[in-house]
Amino acid sequence: MKKIGAMGLVLLLGLLGSVSAQAGPVVNPGTYSTAQGDFSVQFWKEKFWGCSPEQPFSVLMATGKGFSLKRAALESIVSSDDPNWDWKSTYHCGSLILNSKGPWLKRGRLIAKNLIVTKYSRVDENNHLHFQMMISGAFENSEYSFQITAGFDGTPENYRAHYDEDGDPEFQMGSDLNMEIRIFKSSARPT
Repeated sequence: MKKIGAMGLVLLLGLLGSVSAQAGPVVNPGTYSTAQGDFSVQFWKEKFWGCSPEQPFSVLMATGKGFSLKRAALESIVSSDDPNWDWKSTYHCGSLILNSKGPWLKRGRLIAKNLIVTKYSRVDENNHLHFQMMISGAFENSEYSFQITAGFDGTPENYRAHYDEDGDPEFQMGSDLNMEIRIFKSSARPT
C-alpha cells in the first residue's frame, strides 16, 4: 500500500512538473520580416511633447500582427555620425511584447522592458521622414534574445504629420514599416 501511495505521489509530482514546464512561451526562433510576408505592421507613431520633435519624452510606438512596441521615450537627439542620415535619436524605457499571433511563438508572450532604441533619420526635400531603427535585448520571461531593424520611407500615401493651431507638431505616424525580427537563444549568436 505504501508503494502505491509513493508511486502516486511521484506521478503527481511528474504531472505537475510537466504542466509548469509547458506554462511558459513556446518560441519559434528564427528571422522574420515584413518583406517576406511573415507578419505585417499596422502603424508606427511618435507623439511629441513640448511642441518639438527634439523635446525629451516624445514617445515612439509601433504595432502590428503579433507585436507591440510601447512607450519608448526620447532621451537625446544629435547630429548623425552617419553621412546618410541627419539625426541620431536615442529612446529609453520602451517595452516590446511579442505574442502568438506572429510566427515567432506557438503559445504565450515574450516580454522585454527598458529597451534602448536607436533611430537614424532625415527629412527629404518634400518634408517626408525617412528612418532606420535598431533595437536589441533579451526577453525577461525566456532564454531568448532579439534583434530588430526597421526602416521607413515616407510618401504622401504612408506618412502623416499633425500640427496644432499654432503650427507646432503634435505627432507623426506612418505605415509600411519594413521590419525584421531575429529571435535566438541568449547564448547563441544570430546569423
